[in-house]
Amino acid sequence: MIWSCEDILEVPDISNQTVPILAPAEGSVLNINAVGFNWQTIADATTYRVQIASPDFENTVQIVMDSIITEDSLGIVNTRLDQSLLNGSYAWRVKAFNSDYETGYTLSNFLVDGDENLDITPPNTPQLVTPANGASQTEASVNFSWTREDVPGTAERDSIFIFSDESLQSLTTKALGANKAYTTNVASGTFYWVVRAYDAAGNESDVSTTFNFTINN
Repeated sequence: MIWSCEDILEVPDISNQTVPILAPAEGSVLNINAVGFNWQTIADATTYRVQIASPDFENTVQIVMDSIITEDSLGIVNTRLDQSLLNGSYAWRVKAFNSDYETGYTLSNFLVDGDENLDITPPNTPQLVTPANGASQTEASVNFSWTREDVPGTAERDSIFIFSDESLQSLTTKALGANKAYTTNVASGTFYWVVRAYDAAGNESDVSTTFNFTINN
């Protein structure tokens, strides 16, 4: 097959363009900790990369965010990201891509001066203890326990989830643990359990590893 020039689609060169930052703008002082990052699209870009650093990108102590945002099946690209930040100095930057080209970063420095007591630290991930993974017993009453070091801040609690299938789709029990323990009666069969921690500020831990146990009665 012979292709004509009209059949070859040239990818537009966007490398000389700049992504306009809307907010937070350079030098902004924000009195809230829930920060919305907004930018404008540029023609012929299909992907954006957004990074947030503290206190800036030259003396970086922490990369708070490094996200890639790609257009959806309708060709629409989300141009807003939300991130909760502790008080302090930050810098953020955004660049655009298409299949062949990319722009340089557009940079903005800003200060967060919101609630100094804000808790945005998630609880530690619970570590399961008993019943041990693969354990079996004849008694229907099962004593669950796990460990987790509390994080300073708002009050923390643990939720236990017990499933009847390995894919964790069939939930049989959901309950709050007390002092990192929980006791309940379980029917015969093999079950799978995990624990997740939450705090009063709305943060949540990663889900624990999955343990299984069997009741033979």
